[in-house]
Amino acid sequence: MQGFTQGGRKLSLLYALFSMCLLYPLYSSATEGFEQAYVPIQVGKITTFIPIELRPDAIVKLSSQELDGYTSLAWTPSPQAEYYQILKFDGQTWQLVASRVTTSFYRYNGSGSFKVVACHRFGCSSNSQENMNVNEALAVKAFYTQGDNALTAGSFARIGWQLSGATSAVITHTQNGGSQTTSISSTSMGTQSFAVYGDSKFTLTAYGFNGQSTSTSIQVPVIEENPFLAQGAQSDYKQPLFGLNLDIIERTVFQNEHHLIFSTHDGKLYFFRAHKEQEQPVSWQQEWSIELEGVVNSVPRLTENHLYYNETNSDNQGRTCKVRLADTDSLICTTYEDDALLTSPVIINNDGDYSAKFMDSLAGVNQKATGVYAFYQSGKVKIFDQQDLTPEPQSFTLTEHIEQPVINTPTLFLNKKNIQGLTELILVKDQDQVLGVAVPTASSVQQQSRSFGVLSVNALSEPKPMTLLWKGAL
Repeated sequence: MQGFTQGGRKLSLLYALFSMCLLYPLYSSATEGFEQAYVPIQVGKITTFIPIELRPDAIVKLSSQELDGYTSLAWTPSPQAEYYQILKFDGQTWQLVASRVTTSFYRYNGSGSFKVVACHRFGCSSNSQENMNVNEALAVKAFYTQGDNALTAGSFARIGWQLSGATSAVITHTQNGGSQTTSISSTSMGTQSFAVYGDSKFTLTAYGFNGQSTSTSIQVPVIEENPFLAQGAQSDYKQPLFGLNLDIIERTVFQNEHHLIFSTHDGKLYFFRAHKEQEQPVSWQQEWSIELEGVVNSVPRLTENHLYYNETNSDNQGRTCKVRLADTDSLICTTYEDDALLTSPVIINNDGDYSAKFMDSLAGVNQKATGVYAFYQSGKVKIFDQQDLTPEPQSFTLTEHIEQPVINTPTLFLNKKNIQGLTELILVKDQDQVLGVAVPTASSVQQQSRSFGVLSVNALSEPKPMTLLWKGAL
């Protein structure tokens, strides 16, 4: 009977401990109303709960911005925090000004020195960084991969970034159907390596004040260990290039009624001509292909039976090339610039509109500067002679008007219908804005003379800012 009583006491003790674990919160009334955290320690068949101190990680960076008498605060979130407390220094001690903020930003009526403390139900972080003033506008200036080597499964992609006005930032890595988000410690610029096991997408999200954020993404392909060409599905629709086994770069495809032009990932530029037989569907016959020294990143331009395209090599140098459709031996290219060309050439010459060419010839000093315009990634703009691609003496720049690299091909608006109140201009997209830039005049690009048709190196002028006519939000 005594053994039964002792066994029953042990069983009751275990049951009580088990009930405490499952049915009741394990805490005692601690200071500031926080719960007591416990950790289970098992010795044999007995589990003992030991009280411990448990606090969330402190925030890494606290940023502030003063405007119109208010101070906006923003900070890097603490992964374990459930809420935050805002403290302000009154000259002697730190005073609590907000006790339970559930976002990672706060706006205070006034100015001063601040701290933000991360908290959860078991306590608050023991220290915090003081606020650092941030004045720049929030923007992602660059987001890129380092290195030119092709990545294989199991290798590392090194991702770099450059930010302005960011109070915190994260990179989300998506691959093989899953994603993982990583906070980055440097909100100005830096690099970080990520293991890749399949085609990956990296998204950089930068946060500013009052919940403001901006994002951009890059794709990182991975070479299969045993590559193979996936066979397409033949449908009822006409697929003229089906079965050619060409790895086409989709953004370079140019097609009209008679011509089909595109580049491929193996460094070639193809030209197909339409072939039409009576009562038969149109078929495409390959005329030629050109071995490229680099990559064509955008759609080539076709005008007056000549093809113009921009090419960028592995050293991030860009050049403009021209070839006659009927003769690949006619290929000529400009010299390489230490600047990438991600856009298509923009050609100003009133193509096929001879009345417009005649009227333009009467414009005198206001005559448009005709030629092939190359818009480089940095914002530099060079104009080349349409016949032999020699550079004009005066080059231009957009750097004073843009915040991001030039990656979208500008649009030329010539107002051929002579709509009153509209002027000829070049439309340039910059993030979420559109810039209307004046078309340079012929006199502005020929300020220095040519000698015997050859332009000396010393005759090239420093880039001149292009004239901004207006700017509007998209």
